[in-house]
Amino acid sequence: MRAPKPREVGIAATAVGAWLLRLAADHRAINADSAHEELNAPLRGQALAVSTGDGTPLHVMAFGSPDAAATVVLVHGWTCALSIWTRQIRALAGDDVRVVAYDLRGHGRSARPDPADYSIDAHAEDLDAVLHSVLARGQRAIVAGHSLGGMTIVRWAGRHPEAVARLVAGAALVNTAMDGLIAQSPILRSPRHLARARGALLGLALGSALPLPKGPTPLSYRVVRWVALSSTATPAEIAFCERIVLDCSRDVRARCGDTLSALDIRTSIASLDVPTAIIGSEHDRLTAISHVRRLADALPHVTEEIVIPGGGHMSIVTDADVVTGAIRRLIDLDG
Repeated sequence: MRAPKPREVGIAATAVGAWLLRLAADHRAINADSAHEELNAPLRGQALAVSTGDGTPLHVMAFGSPDAAATVVLVHGWTCALSIWTRQIRALAGDDVRVVAYDLRGHGRSARPDPADYSIDAHAEDLDAVLHSVLARGQRAIVAGHSLGGMTIVRWAGRHPEAVARLVAGAALVNTAMDGLIAQSPILRSPRHLARARGALLGLALGSALPLPKGPTPLSYRVVRWVALSSTATPAEIAFCERIVLDCSRDVRARCGDTLSALDIRTSIASLDVPTAIIGSEHDRLTAISHVRRLADALPHVTEEIVIPGGGHMSIVTDADVVTGAIRRLIDLDG
C-alpha cells in the first residue's frame, strides 16, 4: 500500500481542520440562538397506549387537560417525530385544549410494523386507531397534518367517509399534497424532454436507503436547511429539524419515500368534508406551492388558503405562529 505523500497529508489535515472549525462555529451559533432552549426542552405529557389494526404499538402523547372542551390531533411528516410539533403543543395545550400527538409507525418511539407496511393506507388506519382511542363518545377532534401527515388525514377520510363528520370537526393540511410530488417538485428543474429521467432520479432519491450521519455535521446541517427550511430559519431551528431527520432509520425513510413517490389520493379528497385550512410555503422544495391551489380546488369546505411568503417545508417550526393560528381558528369555528 502506497504511503501518502506529504502534500496529500497536508491537504487532508487542512480539510479536517476546516470541517472541525465549521462544526464548532455551527455549535456556537446554535447555542447562542434564543430558540435553542425552547425547542429542545422536554415535552411533558401523558403517554397513551394505542395499537394499530395490524398490532403495531404507537407512541402517543397527550398534553393539556383531559377534560378540555377541544381536542387537537397532530400528525407529523416523513422522517420526523411528534416533537416536530413542539411549538404547537406548547402554544395550544392547556385547560381549554387537549393536544394529542403521535409518532408514525417506524418513526420516533413507535414500533416498526411486521411485516414492514408503510403504505398510505397503513398510515390512515393508524390515525383511525388514534382517533378512536383518544376521543370519547360524541367527541370530535381538530386534526392537523404536516406533509405525509396531511396525506394521512386525506386518505383516512377516503377510507372512512362515514366517520369523518362524527370524529373530525376540522382539518389543517400543512405543506402537503394529494399526488404529483415528483412531477411538481421544484428540485432539479429540467427541460421537458428530460422530465422522465428527472422523475426517475427523484423517485430513487425518495426511496434511497443510503446511510445518513449518526449525528449532526456541517454538511447535513446545510442540506437540511436547503431542502426543508426557509432562508430565514435560525440556527437552532435548522439544528432541531436536522436532529429529528437524522434520527429516522434509513429503512423507514426509504419505505416511506417509496410510498410518497407513487402517492395518488385524489379519490379521497372529497370525503374530507369538514372545515379545512390549507397552508403552504412559497419556497417549499418538497411539496411545491402549486399543491395549495390544487388542494383548494378539490376540497369541499376550505376555510383558509394560506401561503407563507419565503417559507420552506418545515413551516410548523419556522412559521409556527401561522400554523398554530390556523389550528386555533378551526377550534374557535367548532366552538
